[in-house]
Amino acid sequence: MQLKTRVLKLLRRDSYSPSTIEQIYKQLKQPHLQLNHLMKTLNLLEGENKVSKADDKYIAVGKGPDILRGRFEANKKGFGFVINPVGDIYIRSDKVNNALNGDLVEARITRRKKRKNFEGVITRVLVHKFKEIIGRVEVKGNQKWLIPSDRRVQNIFLLDGGAEAIDGQMVVASITKYPPKGLVKLIEVLGDEHSPGIEIEVIIREHNLRRDWPEEVSAQAAELPSAVKEKDVKGRKDYRNDYVVTIDGLDAKDFDDAVSIKKVGGNYHLAVHIADVSAYVSDGSPLDEEAKARGNSTYLSDRVLPMFPFELSNEIASLNPKVDRLTLSVEMIINPKGDVESFSIHKGVIKSKARLTYEEVDKNIKSKKFADEKQKKLIGTLLELQKILEDKRRKEGSLVFETIEPKVLVDEELNPQEIIVRQRTLATAIIEEMMVITNKVVAEYMSKRRYPIIYRLHEEPAEDAFMEIEGMLSTFNFPIKELKTADSKTYQLLIKFASTRPEKLLINSVLIRSMQKARYSATGKHHFGLGLNHYCHFTSPIRRYADLVVHRLVKQMLAKKYDFDKQELTGQLQELAENISVTEVESAAAERESVDVMIARYMEDKVGEVYDAIITGITHFGFFIQIPNSAEGLVHITSLKDDYYVFEPQRYLVRGRRSGKVYRLGQELKVQLMSVIIGERQLDFQVVENPKS
Repeated sequence: MQLKTRVLKLLRRDSYSPSTIEQIYKQLKQPHLQLNHLMKTLNLLEGENKVSKADDKYIAVGKGPDILRGRFEANKKGFGFVINPVGDIYIRSDKVNNALNGDLVEARITRRKKRKNFEGVITRVLVHKFKEIIGRVEVKGNQKWLIPSDRRVQNIFLLDGGAEAIDGQMVVASITKYPPKGLVKLIEVLGDEHSPGIEIEVIIREHNLRRDWPEEVSAQAAELPSAVKEKDVKGRKDYRNDYVVTIDGLDAKDFDDAVSIKKVGGNYHLAVHIADVSAYVSDGSPLDEEAKARGNSTYLSDRVLPMFPFELSNEIASLNPKVDRLTLSVEMIINPKGDVESFSIHKGVIKSKARLTYEEVDKNIKSKKFADEKQKKLIGTLLELQKILEDKRRKEGSLVFETIEPKVLVDEELNPQEIIVRQRTLATAIIEEMMVITNKVVAEYMSKRRYPIIYRLHEEPAEDAFMEIEGMLSTFNFPIKELKTADSKTYQLLIKFASTRPEKLLINSVLIRSMQKARYSATGKHHFGLGLNHYCHFTSPIRRYADLVVHRLVKQMLAKKYDFDKQELTGQLQELAENISVTEVESAAAERESVDVMIARYMEDKVGEVYDAIITGITHFGFFIQIPNSAEGLVHITSLKDDYYVFEPQRYLVRGRRSGKVYRLGQELKVQLMSVIIGERQLDFQVVENPKS
């Protein structure tokens, strides 16, 4: 029997529990088997999507056609998904069976839809992800309960002992017994739920984010050079005399990318220069291992948890102005139709001539006043190309959503001072288009040569993706008969429909949620949202580990290194892709929650103030609203004193039984802020201007 068959047979046994490679080696009971041969076999099985790995333990992807295994990704509303290479399985809140977010589970498919769209029930927890939990202490009678701060955990836990913990404190506890009869033991009291800074501390711990640098990482960072030496430039293409600039946000500190452009005979000669982090971080070094564990930088509302220490992220690798910096550069010749006629990739060296910001570039474009002629020509040419590339993308099915991004400005004591609502501008669109075309070119280059890398995969939506939002769209008078299939043309039609309506941000948000989540993959290459057959992340190696891995592999390709087993390497990359997809999800959730906390803190002294608002969600207990500064809150149904209101889910509204007055999705109204609960990131409002019946 082949080793691959033996391994699969072992991993599919009912008695098998997720095991490390050493444990699998012992269970196989083959004295002449070499450990490196077993490792190669497991990597091959990963590349074939027959085996998956999490927390250094291996599981078979499935035991049969209806039994799949994977990581459970919970939602704060109670439902979740089992993430599996075969296809993600939707788990209703009543089918979770006490699995916690992040657990490795076994699930049975109960309903099959088209295109890898499954629904199922969790039948067994294979491995619990977390051994500790954070939450608020709630005293009930003579018992103390821990209420998890992570809203994705729906269970509560009885606190065993913990005499020093008092009602309302935030604590860390070890889980001694998992739900349904959850039991925890106190480890640490973090402080009162209203203590300054406690909320961000809880978020950091909740999402297992890494803050401190291990000694060996700090030691390696301290040895990094402070400047590029002439010997480092040898063998690199010299761009130091070119007019190269960076364009980033006003608060940016690390600069991954720089651009230069000129127009020759109607064609655009674009060069995108990306920080060559791999020149300083070798595979397997302390810096590399720490970056791999972090997966990406995390940008919280009051701090940054970078993927690399300051010495690298803000200094030697960052493309700071007026200093030499090493790059991996992509030169492209793009015709007036937006087609890349030719390209080349080089190890390079640049000296950025200016550090521009989105804010000043937008101001320059609007006023038509620039620092000098070189800058005017550069921005003008970039703007021309941006329009060409975006128009081409839209025609080919790319989706350009209208969204907002709240940014909370804080003072030196980290107290929120102002909420800035950021939207897509011409300056951000310029850089977005230049990075998208670069990532596309690199992905196509590597795919054509069949050289393994990590791709950015965004799968097509389920064919019935619009079923759940048909009713909502009909309330906005969208012609539902046009919702035939969830293809890019239909999405574009909806985005265009929303663009002239007051509910455009709401509609765009709902459309984004109806799609699959993008993730990293070594096997899937296409990106539905961008309308591209090949896409990867290449342009941000200071803050994303996937980009660093792609840089190394591109360099190997350029050096014509083929001394590896392609299938084995693909398996290793797939394992890595799954891990950094998880860290990305946790970082994104932490970033959102940190903004919610700061918004709640900012609104705390605004109780009693009146705001314009739009209804963004309807439930049986009331409706959610959003005010212009992006803050969201709840109008509880019990606060509507003028009538008894009934929830009509099919029509996305609540209706007064006596008066017939309605509050419907997308409706504009005035509300008054009544209370703020920072620990729960909750804002409560009341209506101050009643709607018409």
